[in-house]
Amino acid sequence: MEDFQGIILKKMSYKENSEIIYLYTSKGLISVLVHGSKNIKSPFLNLTKILNHVKVITTGKNLRVLKDGEVIKNYSKLHENLEKYTYLMHLSELLYYFSTHEHDHEKLLIFLIKILEIIIDEEDYIPYINMVELKLLYLLGVNPNLTKCLVCEETKNLAFSVKDGGVLCDSHAQDSSYNNEVVKVVRKLYYHDINLEPKLNVDGKVLKDLRNLIDEYYEYHLNYYSKTRKMLKGLIGY
Repeated sequence: MEDFQGIILKKMSYKENSEIIYLYTSKGLISVLVHGSKNIKSPFLNLTKILNHVKVITTGKNLRVLKDGEVIKNYSKLHENLEKYTYLMHLSELLYYFSTHEHDHEKLLIFLIKILEIIIDEEDYIPYINMVELKLLYLLGVNPNLTKCLVCEETKNLAFSVKDGGVLCDSHAQDSSYNNEVVKVVRKLYYHDINLEPKLNVDGKVLKDLRNLIDEYYEYHLNYYSKTRKMLKGLIGY
């Protein structure tokens, strides 16, 4: 038997009354078959909810089967706000997609749990999700250059170029779509340490540009664009 703990990013039906949960752990993604979890009398009826932080004990090798489990933290409150929940599904889809990539899964899991704890009651939650997306770029090995012009090393009045993977000065930013105000926010979120300062303050006026920048960066450098993004756009308007 093995035991794991982590966040449920995804689940799918299996046969009539069972489900397979996809759990993000300190070792990456694991899938676990939960027999009878859809049965109203099942002791695991509430365990399999997406975003739950759970501990599971499993048997089997090729397909792990739940032997026992418990909910460490139920984030069901996040389901109450459709916009927030959809944004988190967008994030879950992203983490699931890159969960087989070799990086520091333990570090990312700890960070994800901290973010969920913050945004569960946070009205201005979007910058925290953007922060996860930006910091993940470092773990994936495609982090942008945010400190100085990629050409001449100028540090003032920088614009962001998705194609070039970083910032450029006025003299070299010929096709850069994102101005210095957006660069400041990207830099702030990318380097922010929530352990030292949990509260984030971001000007809502740049959130649209920030969202588009992150989408474009993932699509250009990683060939990734989430399926949930279309639904999210309908809810937040961009």
